[in-house]
Amino acid sequence: MKLIPIGSKQIAFVRYDDQASQMHIQYHTGHTHTCCDVLPEHYQRLLQSPNPYDLLMQMTSDKAWCPPQA
Repeated sequence: MKLIPIGSKQIAFVRYDDQASQMHIQYHTGHTHTCCDVLPEHYQRLLQSPNPYDLLMQMTSDKAWCPPQA
């Protein structure tokens, strides 16, 4: 898994699992949110973004891609 640090008060980092095509958002609270069917291109965009937090918020606004978890 590959880690992307997110300079945020809420989100510590994002982990990308290319084998499962999943992105795991790790919050400072310890909670992890999993997004499914994440393409490698999405991960690359996040890696190359000058503002990964804003891009992550934009990407996760699609509820079909990143459904709410209980």
